[in-house]
Amino acid sequence: MQVIPRRADAVTTAPLSLLQRRMWHLCTAYPGTASPIVALVNRITGPLDVPAFTAAVSAVCDRHDALRTTFAIGADGPTQIIAPPGGIETELVDFAGGPDGERRAHELVGQLTGALLDLDGGQLVRSVLIRLAEDDHVWCSAVHHLLADGESALVIEREVAAHYRGAVLPEPPIGYADFAVWQLAEASGGEDLAYWVEQLSGVRVLELPYDFPRPPIKSTRADQVDLHLDAVHADAVDRLARARRATPYMVLLTALLTVLARRSGQDDICVGTPVSGRLLVETEDAVGLFGNMIALRADLSGAPTYAELLARVRAVTIAGLGRQSVPFGQVVAAVDPPSDPSRTQVFQVIFALHTQTAGPAEPGLDWRPFGASAPQILHDLVLDSWRGPSGLDITLRYDTGLFRPETAAAMAEQFATVLRAMAADADQPVFTGVAGG
Repeated sequence: MQVIPRRADAVTTAPLSLLQRRMWHLCTAYPGTASPIVALVNRITGPLDVPAFTAAVSAVCDRHDALRTTFAIGADGPTQIIAPPGGIETELVDFAGGPDGERRAHELVGQLTGALLDLDGGQLVRSVLIRLAEDDHVWCSAVHHLLADGESALVIEREVAAHYRGAVLPEPPIGYADFAVWQLAEASGGEDLAYWVEQLSGVRVLELPYDFPRPPIKSTRADQVDLHLDAVHADAVDRLARARRATPYMVLLTALLTVLARRSGQDDICVGTPVSGRLLVETEDAVGLFGNMIALRADLSGAPTYAELLARVRAVTIAGLGRQSVPFGQVVAAVDPPSDPSRTQVFQVIFALHTQTAGPAEPGLDWRPFGASAPQILHDLVLDSWRGPSGLDITLRYDTGLFRPETAAAMAEQFATVLRAMAADADQPVFTGVAGG
């Protein structure tokens, strides 16, 4: 069994992990107007003890070296600089009693989550508590993606709640610096890397019909379209998955591939999907960039039915997930696709299925997500979906330098239409039977 060794407590510097190196490349090759930021934004209603809450946030930052990290850029590239435990100041903003407090809170959250952060020694972690009323607050934790991922946000949320109620937590098994050193030492790729090279060699770029000419340098400007499929249709997706020995994720990905194929006319399409990367027990409760990407390349040739395409997607997904430990940056380096500053390498579309989770259960307090503005994106399209008790929520984020809002709305609706058609009759051919562009 693999074990990540813990380094000495007084670690002050560390190399970048392979995952961070890939993210660093994305941040510097496509700088855009905002940094990739992992945001945790909750509205907390009830009698909040503000000093106890800010102390809890500070204690969590002390627990995790990633939340005390900045970067220094030297002749050999960037290095992680880890500050000693010293807490973090949560900025207090009071909008209570004034006009449009909730609107102003949304604007401030948008500024925090859409900021362009300085990677050379700049502040990469912020915590802000906005007071809307005596018993109504919004907490925004904004962390650069180099230091955290989506799972990290859940860890931070759980631990802040635990500290707030006075729980005593065990020390984290490792710090992120330990993981970075271990990953660099263990990286070899082997048979898994060979699989990715064979799978992705010669991968084609996706050429969708764009509303605007592609700029010479990829922008990160984005907006989003939101849709909701009710529980009846979401349950139909689940039934189709069970009937075909697949998962809802595979059904949704099949629907997305169908939309992309119909719009592009291509039958060889690659879509990226995030994976947690937390394959070892030591990483489960750690904060840091463990999330990886895998590239799923689908073959839509030969006039398949939905069921046949779903079977192909199932096979490629299982194979890819079984080899998810190879850092995607290592895959890109080995495949060596052409470098084009106007688009991302290997894939230009990302798909993810998330599970909706409630906020921490705190006596007297209600934690609910507080919507943030559409984040910037590095890819042309990002389709996120959430399965909850009320059905399926779908968000299509799109590059506004490539697509008009009405085009994005049409793509999102087409995705929903294909899903309904698949669930109604999976033996229909992919390229006929459903209109939608």
